[in-house]
Amino acid sequence: MSDTVEKMEEYLASVEEYVFSSLSAMTYSLPDVHEVVNRLWIDISRYGPGMPAFPEVTIPSLGDFQVPPPPPPPPLPPSLLVRSTDWMARHPWKTTGIVVGVVGAGLLVGYGYPPLRRGRNVIRASRARAAEKATERRQVVVVLGGDHPLALPLIQGLEDKGYIVIASVSTPEAVEALERNCKGYVKALVLDPYESGTIAVFLRSLASTLSRKFPLTSTGDPYASPSALPYIQSIISLLSLASPGPPSLAPLEHVSLRNTYLPYLAATHITPLQIIQSLLPLLRTGPARSRDKGKKSIVVCLPATDVRVGLPFASIQAMSAASTLRGIEVLRREVNIAALSDKTESMRNVRVVTADIGTFNTVSGSVQAEGIYKAMEGWTASEKVTYGPAFASILQQASPSSGDVRRYGVPRQPTEVSVFVDNMVSVVSGGTYGLTIFGVGLGLGKLWNWIRGDRFSVGAGAYTYKTASYLPPILLDTLLNIPHFLIQLRNRLLITQPYRQPPVDLPPPQLPLPTHAPTPTSEADQPAEESDQDNASETSSEGDIESNSSGDGVENSWVKT
Repeated sequence: MSDTVEKMEEYLASVEEYVFSSLSAMTYSLPDVHEVVNRLWIDISRYGPGMPAFPEVTIPSLGDFQVPPPPPPPPLPPSLLVRSTDWMARHPWKTTGIVVGVVGAGLLVGYGYPPLRRGRNVIRASRARAAEKATERRQVVVVLGGDHPLALPLIQGLEDKGYIVIASVSTPEAVEALERNCKGYVKALVLDPYESGTIAVFLRSLASTLSRKFPLTSTGDPYASPSALPYIQSIISLLSLASPGPPSLAPLEHVSLRNTYLPYLAATHITPLQIIQSLLPLLRTGPARSRDKGKKSIVVCLPATDVRVGLPFASIQAMSAASTLRGIEVLRREVNIAALSDKTESMRNVRVVTADIGTFNTVSGSVQAEGIYKAMEGWTASEKVTYGPAFASILQQASPSSGDVRRYGVPRQPTEVSVFVDNMVSVVSGGTYGLTIFGVGLGLGKLWNWIRGDRFSVGAGAYTYKTASYLPPILLDTLLNIPHFLIQLRNRLLITQPYRQPPVDLPPPQLPLPTHAPTPTSEADQPAEESDQDNASETSSEGDIESNSSGDGVENSWVKT
C-alpha cells in the first residue's frame, strides 16, 4: 500500500514539473502586458488625433443631515363679520337700502303710528290677563276642625301652595284668630260639632263664601265673576280625630252612652259625615276645567291608636273611630263602583282617602296625676276597686313637682308636624308637589301617591299600631297585658304594698298612738281620712304605716306605679 502512494506522489510531481516547463517555454517569447499597453498609448498619443480635455468633475459633500420644515397650514375660513364686511363692500347700494329700511321701521313703530300702538296695547292687555289667570286661585280646600292643633300648620301649608281654604271653627272668637295668621286666602266659618243646628248655618255660609273674590283683602267688588268662581277641590276632616282636650277615659262599664258617648259620636262621626254628604254633589258637578287639576279628594283623618287597635279605657274614641272608618270605606267602594258604571263619568274624578294619624309635636296626650283622680271621681266604689289599679298604671305619669324622676320605658318621640302637612298636600294635589331637581319635577310624587293608596299612616306610633293590628287577637292581647302582668308580679314580691307613699318631711318622732282604720263613707272624705291616718302614725315605721292604713284590705286603694 505504501508503494502505491509513493508512486502516485512521484507521478504528480512529474506532471507539475512538465506543466511548468511547458508554460515557461511558451511565455518566454511574449512581451510583458504592461509594456505592450504603455507602448500602444504612446503611439496613439504621438501619431493619432488629439483627444479633448475632460472637465474636472467635483462631487460636493452632503454635510449635516437636516429635516425639511412642515408645510404651512391651510388658511382659516373667513368669519361672519369678515364675510359681512366683504359683502357690504361688494354691494354698497343694497347695504344702504337695508339700513334705511330698518331705521325707518323702528321710528314708525316707536313714534306713534296709531294702529300699531293700539295693537301693542292689546298684546300687553292679553299678556296681563294671561298672567292674572295663571296666578288666579280657584281651588278650595274645606278643612273641618280648624281649631285642632294640627289645623293651623295644615291651613298655612295649603295657602302657601296656592289653595283657598275654608275652615270650620267651633267658636266665633276663633274666626278672627285663624284669619289673622293667614294671608287673605283663608275664610273661617263657625261650626260647633256638638250642636247639630250649626250645620245648616255652616253650609249656607260656605255657599256664600264660594261666590267671594279672594284674597279677602282685595278692593273693589267683593264677589267674583261667574267665570272665576272658586270650586271645591278637596275636603279634609280633622273633626274625626280625638278631642285635643282632656280625654274621656273610663271603663266601658262606667261610660254613660246617652250623656257621654252620643255627644262625642255626634261631634266626631255624625257631623263630619253629614258635611261630606252635603258637599259631595259639589265635588261631583264641578266645572269641566277642574278635571285638568287632578282628582278631587275626601280625606278623613282618624286616630291610629283607636282605629287600629283600641286600647283599654278608650272605648268612646275607639267606637267612634271604628264607625267612621267603616262608613268611609263604604263610601269609597260606592264611589269606585259608580265611577265604573256612571255614563256621565262624574265620579271618576273623586277619590276617598283615610289617614291614620299618630303623635305629632303639637299634640300633647299626657295625663297628669291630678287628672287621674279627677277622672275617677264619678266612679262607684266597686269600679274603683276593680278598674282603679289598671287605670292608673296606664295613664299615670310622674309629676315634675313631686320630685319623682323615675321613667319606665322609652318615651315616643313625636313626629314633626311638617310631615303631616306634606302628606296632606300630596293627597290634595295628587302628588304634584313631589321631589324636584333644579325646579323640574320628576313625577316621583305622583308615583308615591299611587303606591300609598287610599289609606296610609303618618305620625309617631301610627306604623306600630298598624303592624299590631295584623297580629292574631290572642297574641295582641298578650302583648298588651305584659305591663300589667309585670306590675302584678312586682306587687306580689314586695313585702309592703306600694300604693301609699310616705310623707316627704317627717316631724320629730313621738309616742306611738293607737290607730284604727275607719272605713271611708265617701270618696270626698277619703283623702282627709288618709291624711289623719298618716299624722297618727308618724312615729311608726313605713311598714306599720302601710299595714295600719290597710286594715280593711287592699280594696280601699289602688296601685300607684
